Amino acid sequence: MTSQRKEILAEFIKNKEEHLSAEKIYNTLKCGGIGFSTVYRSINLFVNLEILKEFKVDDTSYYELKMYAKKPLHIHFKCERCKTIMDIDDKEIILKYLKINNLIEKNNKIQVNDVDIMFHGLCNNCINKA
Repeated sequence: MTSQRKEILAEFIKNKEEHLSAEKIYNTLKCGGIGFSTVYRSINLFVNLEILKEFKVDDTSYYELKMYAKKPLHIHFKCERCKTIMDIDDKEIILKYLKINNLIEKNNKIQVNDVDIMFHGLCNNCINKA
């Protein structure tokens, strides 16, 4: 674990509620002498080690700390106007999804280990500005 990797990982820990891109990490750490290729390679390593989870939105990769157990469910919402990405953590929705997940597994004789769900639309702030 190099000092640069520690700094990159520290940014994810410090911003654990955000969805960070490699570019955003680079822009935060470049004044400390960390190059974009170092950020990119480190992030890929953390994804391969399952420390970070990657998801793509409009050809941009975003990353977040992987905090879920065996059957993670992660629902995101992206505002099409302000580009904010937020997590949907509603327990009722998650329980209903888990029922759907179990049905999918049973009907198709498969095991689902990970799911990425992305909803697109307008956030409350942008709806109120319209």
